[in-house]
Amino acid sequence: MDKNNLINFFLDNTKNTDNLGVGTEHEKFIFLSKDKKRIPFKGDVSINSLFQFLLTKGWLPGEISDENIISLSRDGANITLEPGGQVELSGKIQKNIHETCAETTAHLEELNIFIKDNNLCMIGLGFDPISSMEDIHWIPKKRYNIMKSYMPQVGSRGLDMMSRTCTVQANFDYTSESDLVKKFVVSNRIQSFVIAIFCNSPFREMKHNGYLSNRVLTWSDTDIDRCGIKEIFINKNFSIEEYVDFALDVPNYFLEIDNNYVDTTKYSFNQILKRQTNNKLIDNHDLSLDNWVNHLSTIFTEVRLKSYLEVRGADAGKWDMICALPAFWTGLLYDEENLNILWNETHKWSYSEIMDLYKNVGKEGLKSKFQGESIYDYCQYLLKLSSKGLERRAFLNRKNRDEQIHLETLKKIVSSQKTPADILLEETDSGNNILALFDKPYY
Repeated sequence: MDKNNLINFFLDNTKNTDNLGVGTEHEKFIFLSKDKKRIPFKGDVSINSLFQFLLTKGWLPGEISDENIISLSRDGANITLEPGGQVELSGKIQKNIHETCAETTAHLEELNIFIKDNNLCMIGLGFDPISSMEDIHWIPKKRYNIMKSYMPQVGSRGLDMMSRTCTVQANFDYTSESDLVKKFVVSNRIQSFVIAIFCNSPFREMKHNGYLSNRVLTWSDTDIDRCGIKEIFINKNFSIEEYVDFALDVPNYFLEIDNNYVDTTKYSFNQILKRQTNNKLIDNHDLSLDNWVNHLSTIFTEVRLKSYLEVRGADAGKWDMICALPAFWTGLLYDEENLNILWNETHKWSYSEIMDLYKNVGKEGLKSKFQGESIYDYCQYLLKLSSKGLERRAFLNRKNRDEQIHLETLKKIVSSQKTPADILLEETDSGNNILALFDKPYY
């Protein structure tokens, strides 16, 4: 293993144009209806019993921790658990957004059977609106224990991130290094506009604290080494090697050695790669690409690279928002004309301008300003580009409609200049009737 292996990992995962897919991941909170407590991991009504129910629906056991099933798989999709018991579907790679939405519908309908039978409620928000840290039941996953100990050393909100946030993200392929660079740089440049549209977490511990996205607030002080938007990420000369250099300098959470998780948070991946930790167990361990893949999965920047590109900036939401996020990005990133337009139009944006918006958008939403102007006009422009891109893709559903239909909710949000968080504030009397959140159907 050397640096060239790590660079080639990305180059080896390029796809042909005809084989580009879309993966969608979305998380949700599940609560007990009687007292609005988060569902525990064990018990008569629990994550364990949910997973036992899902096993009867054709899901297969995945990862086992301390004799507990903590993930499931079926037909290329996975159900996993975030540290606080948030349930995540990592969807199968789909060819179009219609397939993504069908998959999402089937998943939510399946969960809803269990929800109704066990007097539970399920909501999609970017941040848990009522629970305190003391209310959270942590998942018994060894790598989470390492993270739980490390997070308070590098930020004030890392444990919040792990246990009280939910997101929806979309994953995309790339055809070459230059294609990856364009997609990655453009996504970082415009990510804050997407964050604004998807703001959907105005409450924290039963109160509105002035933010439209408490998930964004949480990420702002989680771990500066591995979060946010780095200056090199918006540079037109950005390269895979630069990303590798960045990732090499990030502290590594753990290595799995002899079936045990070894805490390596004191060392960067580069130190481990070069056997410079002065720890015999770690320095004598022969790294593999699996170690690199695990490390890449613990980098939490707004856009990150693995064997594909992940856009990660959106608060979780209901069904229509889950479908809307991959649709929006597909119309931009999988349309060469749109990608080139945005690459050229945004190349003069300064890092300070981008970061000013990024720092404000969690509080201001669509009322944020960029270069002195309100951002909703540019959000409308991005939606128009995405619509054109989806129209050119021409993937039709059974009703002969293309993928643009999945942008309709976003168009309403931007034209009204009201984010989902703004609507929640109206529906709950600015948080004075916050329990009304639990009366709304998830989809």
